[in-house]
Amino acid sequence: MTERGTFVVNGIERVVVSQLIRSPGAFFTAETIRARRYYGGKIIPNRGAWLEIETDQNNVIWVKVDRKRKVAATALLRAFGVGDDDAIRALFVDANKHPSVDFIEETLKKDTSSNEEEGLIEVYRRIRPGDLATAENARSLIHSMFFNFDRYDLGRVGVYKFQTKFGLDLNEDDYESKEHRVLSPEKLAHVIAEVIRLNVTQGEPDDIDHLGNRRVRAVGELVQNRFRIGLARMERIIKDRMSTMEIDSIVPNKLINARPVISVI
Repeated sequence: MTERGTFVVNGIERVVVSQLIRSPGAFFTAETIRARRYYGGKIIPNRGAWLEIETDQNNVIWVKVDRKRKVAATALLRAFGVGDDDAIRALFVDANKHPSVDFIEETLKKDTSSNEEEGLIEVYRRIRPGDLATAENARSLIHSMFFNFDRYDLGRVGVYKFQTKFGLDLNEDDYESKEHRVLSPEKLAHVIAEVIRLNVTQGEPDDIDHLGNRRVRAVGELVQNRFRIGLARMERIIKDRMSTMEIDSIVPNKLINARPVISVI
């Protein structure tokens, strides 16, 4: 580092700027249509697919996976393992208390699936339109998208946000554990329940511009994220080479190519 706090990279003087980003976690939004607020939510991970939840004018709750087409929220719950209608209704007994509107019943009417396998296929069709949707394909895609730590991570901050918002009863060590940093049916249910509760109470949504809902990504974390990508590419190249080379002639320096890591950093 130079005395001015800059770095010289390949002979070019550069400076690293910290990012101010939306904090991972769950946020709730509202849009007003004809003097009534309709609420939605977003589950933002540190890395992985975004989930956006919205309520339409017919009181049906929809979910968008990674900005793709909409699917009924109950179908996604089924894909996550909450199979039958009664189990879904039981999850939202506390929140779903509007005198004249039953949000879960309206959503179930729009939901074409009726069990876990159909839910998986329904969600898969939305994420990968045109591909052959079998329950097996769908399960492996959706489980790796949301329950696999390599592809989905809420980060310490995201888990902490869930903890403060929904009181998940976690302790400090759980912020580090991989099983708590991926999505789970309980976390999804908490968010949908909160969307329903806001629809019933017409409360205040979150302000995304509030600094409490943002965080700073400093240099170390930015480098860490790039480094992870570089190592993942390197791993893929190594696996490719291992599958093509003769076992007798393999030596480490034939397999390992540091280029991807260097270029990414």
